Formats: sequence, structure tokens, C-alpha cells
Amino acid sequence: MNDEVNDMERMRGKMADMERKGGCKGHHGRMKEKDGYMHVKESGMGFDETVERIREGLNEEGFGVISEVRVDRLFKEKLGVDMEPYVILGACNPRFSSQLIGIDINSGSFLPCNMLVYVKDGKTHVGLLLPTKAMSVTKNDELLKVTGEVEKILLNVIEKI
Repeated sequence: MNDEVNDMERMRGKMADMERKGGCKGHHGRMKEKDGYMHVKESGMGFDETVERIREGLNEEGFGVISEVRVDRLFKEKLGVDMEPYVILGACNPRFSSQLIGIDINSGSFLPCNMLVYVKDGKTHVGLLLPTKAMSVTKNDELLKVTGEVEKILLNVIEKI
């Protein structure tokens, strides 16, 4: 319990330091280059509408949101730190998931695919941790082929925003 309290205090200190420095600068807008691990796009809509459009787009492609973490609310509750709206959506498609786990049972640790929606400097952004970048650590061509298909679909969902 004492370690948990110390961890929380360290996190509060880091968050307060980030606030003093003007917030986390992040990588949005810079991670589209070839070696980046993220794809980020400004949505041009408000936060709630963007989240809804992502959910609808995922649903149209056979994906569901199986997890949702409101980071802004979590930080407020646990750390007493205010931040702009920020959500992590865990997107999953059972067909692709079963293919991946069928190839390598441990590939389930890469699931679900994490998509972000957040507000930074008054603008809403959508981000995707690129599945092929994450899965590349396995060096398994079969897994990379499937994640390539998934990535293409998820990028298409973002581009429709």
C-alpha cells in the first residue's frame, strides 16, 4: 500500500510539472512519418461527436469497442489533476482476433487495438497505435499480414472523420 501511495505521489508531481510547462506536448501531427508508431489526425469536430463517429465507423467495419478508459476522469479522480478530454478506445474484431490467436496464442497480449480521442489546444485529435508497429516485435510474418489488414481498416475509419 505504501508503494502505491508513493507511486501516486510521484505521478501527481509529474502531472503538476507537465501542467506548469504547458502540458504534455505529445506527438500528434509528427507521427505520420514512416517509422512512427502512431497515426494521428485532427478531426475538425468536437470531442463527443468524434468519439461517436469513431464508434460508428468501427461498427460499420465489424469492430466493436470492448474497452473505454477516460484518462481525463481517471487523472482527476486519482491524482486531482485536470486535463482536457482524453479517451482510449479498445477496438476489436472477433474474426481478426481469432486469426491472430490461432497463429500465436500469445498475440492476444496485443489486443485490443488502441485508438485515442483527445483534445489538445482546443482541437480534437484521433490517434491509432499502429498494429503493425506493435506486432513487429514478434517478427512473425503471418501475424504481420493479419495486423496489416486490421491497420488498413482502422486507418480508413480515421480518414472518414
